[in-house]
Amino acid sequence: MANLLLIRDLCEKNKIKIRELASRIGKDESSIQSMIRTGSTNTKTLEAIAEVFNVSPGIFFDNPLESNTENSLNKEAEIAYLKKLLEEKERLIQVLLNKK
Repeated sequence: MANLLLIRDLCEKNKIKIRELASRIGKDESSIQSMIRTGSTNTKTLEAIAEVFNVSPGIFFDNPLESNTENSLNKEAEIAYLKKLLEEKERLIQVLLNKK
């Protein structure tokens, strides 16, 4: 699963609003927000985003605990990412329990 929460961190670090990022890659802001929220997009979009920030598209797939690059997640962002994953897993569990 891609870590698209990193897009917010890159925007903050580079002082770029998500609206501006969306404009640069030919998308609308809501599609970028949705992509970050769901953690899902296509390779072409990730490559375009990576190009804007002058980073490798691979950073969206790096394990934050193993990456020592300048672009790795800071601890707060890592915690936020893990909390989001936990929320998604808990929501899935509730959906599955309600199907019984």
